[in-house]
Amino acid sequence: MKSECSNLVRLCELQDQARGIPGSYDFDASDNPIELKFLRDIESELQGLDSVSWDLLKSEAAPLVAKKDLKRGWQPLWDKLNEAKGYNYLVGMGCSEVRFIRRASGKYRRTPDVEGMLGQTKVFCEVKTINPSEGEMAHRSRDFSVSTTLIRLPAEFFNKLKKTLETARDQMAAYCSAVGTRKIAFVVINYDDMLHRFVENYSRQIDAFVATKPVPDLEIAFDVKPAFYFATA
Repeated sequence: MKSECSNLVRLCELQDQARGIPGSYDFDASDNPIELKFLRDIESELQGLDSVSWDLLKSEAAPLVAKKDLKRGWQPLWDKLNEAKGYNYLVGMGCSEVRFIRRASGKYRRTPDVEGMLGQTKVFCEVKTINPSEGEMAHRSRDFSVSTTLIRLPAEFFNKLKKTLETARDQMAAYCSAVGTRKIAFVVINYDDMLHRFVENYSRQIDAFVATKPVPDLEIAFDVKPAFYFATA
């Protein structure tokens, strides 16, 4: 098999940080087309970062390459790398001086993930990932059979979404309280519906929720995989 590191350049740089640690993720080992599609899409996001931003994200993600979660596998690693989506979102908006914000050393100091300038306006972006529920993860760990999927998102989902948005807003407000800044929550959603069969239904429900302006002083952007994403490798 041709070395996948010829395609996954930055992911394999990240892998080098954990080289030799037992149980670390090997981006160069898989020949599973579904997994490779997923990894190549992540690589595409990482390629959008400038070298300084990539070095910072790489340093923060490196420990997670060798830290598989017992319940959720490599999800903490993917969640961290999702921050590249927020960076690219600000670039796509036309922001200049886009950069990751280095984590504060103080125990109680909270920082957003990304900042940039849109004209004379400071823009902050906090990336959050909403992953499948505990019940769904337990089901997948048992037998990975097809489970019953709801066409309508339950109230618990929207409670979790609102809490996530409030946390993002508070995180940015704690970092900078200056008037006139823009605060954006960039939310990556991985539904219980693993194939995302009902993603259009869910999107309409989420649009209706956002239209109620559930969290003041916050702009919201979503990243959702299309229907049957994992079945179209």
